[in-house]
Amino acid sequence: MDEKKKQLGYLDILRWTAIAMVVMLHVVSGVSDTIAVEMNQGQKIVYETVKNLMTAGVPIFLMISGALFLTPEKKITIERLLKHYVRRILLALLIFGTVFAVMELVMTERTFSLTMVGKGFLMTLSGNTWAHMWYLYELIGLYLITPLLKVVIAYGGKRLLEYGLLLGFCFSSILPFAEQLTGFYLGFTYPFAGIYLFYYVAGYYLRDCVEWSWKIGGAVAAVMGVILIVNGFCLQLFPVSYDSPWIVLMSMGIFLAVSRANVSGSWFSVHRGLCFGIYLIHPVFLNFFYKFLHITPLRIGYAGILIFWILTFVLSCVAAQIMIMIPPLRKYVV
Repeated sequence: MDEKKKQLGYLDILRWTAIAMVVMLHVVSGVSDTIAVEMNQGQKIVYETVKNLMTAGVPIFLMISGALFLTPEKKITIERLLKHYVRRILLALLIFGTVFAVMELVMTERTFSLTMVGKGFLMTLSGNTWAHMWYLYELIGLYLITPLLKVVIAYGGKRLLEYGLLLGFCFSSILPFAEQLTGFYLGFTYPFAGIYLFYYVAGYYLRDCVEWSWKIGGAVAAVMGVILIVNGFCLQLFPVSYDSPWIVLMSMGIFLAVSRANVSGSWFSVHRGLCFGIYLIHPVFLNFFYKFLHITPLRIGYAGILIFWILTFVLSCVAAQIMIMIPPLRKYVV
């Protein structure tokens, strides 16, 4: 591994951290969002709190992408962006999205016909495939505006970048949170509002523009985690989503802590190709457990959350490795 790859090894640690959090998020949300009527109050609190803590996983993924694509060191033409990166994600979305949509149709109608393939394809085009595929739709949009963002970053300077991030944080996180908390909605609009764009740009900013210690990032992430736990178990004052200030600060804190910790990511770098496949395939196992076998972590107690997470994660790793070994699939899952 050359020196440059060693320096970026922390991104692979973050990638594995994020996918572990996403799998755990779906383990608990697959229960709390679908069969909440079967849960007692204590279970609802625990599952919702774990879900909130794991919400930082996808923002970390977005920041990793921003750190890789927006740095001036990354020279990429529009042609390569479209033919390689956008094409890869689009084909993965259409292939796996169609398969998942067809699987859902089969589970719903208890039968299969070839017409379901066409219907599943159209469902995917309209965004009606399995919920976790939303990330691929979002990623394609971010990739498409990357050349414009790179120009702004290259010629705007750090101060303009910080101004844009401040506006993004205020209008995409703080303002929606305050409006939701108070019920009072302002009429002001911000044309670039969107928390996912904020995360994408923030990844580059944290990588190249700040020199803060890992201790600061770790402290911020820990404090946000405590706030989420206290809110979940005691206060229950606010709901949590990707645009919540607590998730913004927690995900940025984790990114900063890992990127500045000077830890070796050699093992994570060697096996980083598994992460995208794990993201794509892990809901298959959760749906098999929850919808086909009708077995959920609730049967085992609170330890069931950890057991189902480990089982799903291991099975997904194996499945991702198998997909990598299949030449037609390899290009879409690595």
